[in-house]
Amino acid sequence: MAPLPLFAAIAALIPAFSAPESSFVLSVQRADSVLFSNLTCEPAGGLHPRADEACLALSDVDGQVGGLSTGQGLCTLEYDPVRVTASGTWRGETRSFEAEFANSCVMRAETGPVFDF
Repeated sequence: MAPLPLFAAIAALIPAFSAPESSFVLSVQRADSVLFSNLTCEPAGGLHPRADEACLALSDVDGQVGGLSTGQGLCTLEYDPVRVTASGTWRGETRSFEAEFANSCVMRAETGPVFDF
């Protein structure tokens, strides 16, 4: 009858796994191609190549992707539409974002490093 308390004692020593409270699934669609990435923050990680920068940018706007506009960058008037989506959570609150930009340059100017993968 001792195994149950023993298992409970061992389980108490193993740190509990918890999913990050801030994580997003991101997509970028250009013409017929779609790229996906995942981003986790606090700590920064996931498959996003610029996770640290993207998390810092999101931190400045409380995880609201729509508030990211950097206003930086001179872009051409070329029309090569880029559609982006983000869905996930920021510090436990659900977040989603969807937008279409005239081209990749405008997308980066409006969203910073978040969709730059």
